[in-house]
Amino acid sequence: MAAQHQGPLVSMARRVGGAWWVLLLTGIAWIVVGFVVLRFDNSTVYVVSIVFGVMLLLAAAGEILRAWITIGGWRIWHIVFAVLLLAAAIFSFANPVGTFASLALVVGFYFVFVGLYDTISSFFGIGVYPGWWLQLISGIAELILGMLASSSASSSVIVLVTYVSITAIFRGISEIAASFGIRQVAQVVTA
Repeated sequence: MAAQHQGPLVSMARRVGGAWWVLLLTGIAWIVVGFVVLRFDNSTVYVVSIVFGVMLLLAAAGEILRAWITIGGWRIWHIVFAVLLLAAAIFSFANPVGTFASLALVVGFYFVFVGLYDTISSFFGIGVYPGWWLQLISGIAELILGMLASSSASSSVIVLVTYVSITAIFRGISEIAASFGIRQVAQVVTA
């Protein structure tokens, strides 16, 4: 009876629940990518560039969808951004070494800006969120990583490779956990 009151959630669990194994396989693939990148050889350069290129293609597809549902002048900007993302993806696939070197240089600046944001925004959580200090520690760590990566090209490469591999491994673990969660919900709903 309680499942009838959840309507869309039950319907989604029924549709997606049978495909829980897709998330499981995706999670395993992310973990494999993480360990391949962590090996840090020639394959690392290509894997990081290809993963980045795929991310750019997905972002371009998202912009095309936004252009499709947007009305007015903003539609043009979504199309322009989609074309730029598509061009960057093509460059990523055509020149993986150049893409990897560019990403290595950008990663330092990324961590500096994210670290500053996390550090500053953590202070707004004092008295509001009990774990505000975790964001502060994370922001300081990101600042240190950003400064380390910005100090030299070799440091940038190390930070980029470590970041990509750890992110891929954690993404894989979370997708595997989500797959089993979806499977469990689907079993409860269909029972």
